[in-house]
Amino acid sequence: MNNNQITFLSFFKILAVAIIITLASCSSSEKLSQPAVSNSTGSNSKNLTEEQTINLRYLYVNAVKEKLAGNLDKSVEMFLQCIRIDGTNHAAMYEIALIKSEQNKLEDALFFARSAAELDKNNLWYQLFLSELYVSSGENSEAEKLLSRLHREHPDDLDLSFKYAAILLYNGKYDETIKVYDQIEQIIGINPDLISDKERLYLKLGKTDKAAIEVEKLIAKNPAELKYYSMLVELYQITGDQEKAYEAIQRMQAIRSDSPYVYLALAEYYRSGNQKQKSFEQLKLAFGSIELDSDVKIKIISSYLPLVESSQEMLGQAVELSSILAETHSGEAVAQAIYGDFLVISEKYTDAKDQYLKSIQLDDKNFTVWQQLFYCYSQLGDYKEMLEYTSRALDLYPEQSLVYMFHGIALAQNDRHSEAIKVLTTGSKLVVDNDAQLFQFYSSLGDSYNELKDYIESDKNFEKALKINPDDPFLLNNYSYYLSLRGEKLEKAEEMSKRSNDIQPGQASFEDTYAWILYRLGKYEEAKQYLQKALDHGGESSGTILEHMGDVLFQLGDTDKAVEFWINASKTEEASEFIEQKIRDKKLYE
Repeated sequence: MNNNQITFLSFFKILAVAIIITLASCSSSEKLSQPAVSNSTGSNSKNLTEEQTINLRYLYVNAVKEKLAGNLDKSVEMFLQCIRIDGTNHAAMYEIALIKSEQNKLEDALFFARSAAELDKNNLWYQLFLSELYVSSGENSEAEKLLSRLHREHPDDLDLSFKYAAILLYNGKYDETIKVYDQIEQIIGINPDLISDKERLYLKLGKTDKAAIEVEKLIAKNPAELKYYSMLVELYQITGDQEKAYEAIQRMQAIRSDSPYVYLALAEYYRSGNQKQKSFEQLKLAFGSIELDSDVKIKIISSYLPLVESSQEMLGQAVELSSILAETHSGEAVAQAIYGDFLVISEKYTDAKDQYLKSIQLDDKNFTVWQQLFYCYSQLGDYKEMLEYTSRALDLYPEQSLVYMFHGIALAQNDRHSEAIKVLTTGSKLVVDNDAQLFQFYSSLGDSYNELKDYIESDKNFEKALKINPDDPFLLNNYSYYLSLRGEKLEKAEEMSKRSNDIQPGQASFEDTYAWILYRLGKYEEAKQYLQKALDHGGESSGTILEHMGDVLFQLGDTDKAVEFWINASKTEEASEFIEQKIRDKKLYE
């Protein structure tokens, strides 16, 4: 199946219980013999003297105590003393094997586990632990042999049967695995998880008909349960038998045509036939059904994520489906947040913000939603409202450095720089292994200290940020501009500003900064060239750029042209406090 295809039916298939090859759980078997306990020496020998028996019991009990106390090496030594007294002491061997396994000394563990299992073949604890060690050591064929024997000896032990099936499956013996599953089915009856596992194995073997028979067994037992028909539809979709897939859908429709499972089955059917619009219409019907669990819808919508970046069509569908999800499940915070996420991808930040606010009202314990909300505020430049919600978030997440960062930025944007510095300094101390965050903290601190005219601390923080990322164009631009305004370190400012323009050319603000530094260095002709670039790249509406061009032209002796630029600059809100004097006196004031 193509990786870009979206399979809807797979979300309704009953997931089989994963059979993990750990073989560690023995608790469900009624017939397991308990391993040796403190009142037993675990000995097969009948030739011990009374003194040896007393010593053996003493050593064994104390070895167990040392093990419980965590003194594993001492415990092993005492168990070994038990074995020296009685070479047939399988319980001591088993205990040593357990300890060696815990210490990841598998070779030693195997030696003692084999010895214990050989001495007491009827103790399932020993046998199963040995099989587990075989698997851990990669000796899967040995594990299979052992579990095969145990399965023959205990055919009604379900726990053992599943362990045997697991190792067969691990070893790629699918036919034999199915036979064991059939034996289990004879004991527990028709089980959806077991059927699903057998269906999957039959498909691996290319036996589609037998896979279908397994699903039909579920349908026969539960003829009104539509999700089992969905399994059948999916089976035929996988094997490419569209005719049989449609027949299965018709069987579903005969039971209930308006079921969301029918809509999903049709959506997959139409998608397989490349009837994209019909498929999407069915999918919308499914999403509009409150009967269909939101978790299922979320899994489906999540499958769009790899596609939306490269396809506007897929993005449009994802936005529409997530909108239906949010409306149908209006009381679920996650549903609102997911809609917000796709709106962010669509760069609809106002609408996304509203969705995140709805999500937080329903459940304010999802930090990712808060993070997305702050991102929307920053994109919208709404720092007043951002300040309100970052304040709330600080109470909920006092250990989250990211909240301090956004809160500090919001304070700074509201001209509360002293407060911003305190918050940003505190937040920077909470950052762990995140240079990108530290960079933002130092950059923001540099800005706020500059606004307070504490230039020593400002430069110190900008230098810290540069050490983390010496090629960030915005940092290079801002730092160099601040230096130019102060008339300090102009050679360094020129170098940084030139670098920012090389990294991100065509930025009017960057070009204006570089031009202004050249101006401060007396390089008026070069400054004029860069200011013209800034004007060409959208700077004609910037009062700062217009006024700077007027200043440069005045220095070059073109007073009349300079006044024209000053007049245009005065019509904006960005001109300096000297603009009216410049125009009136036709003279430069700085």
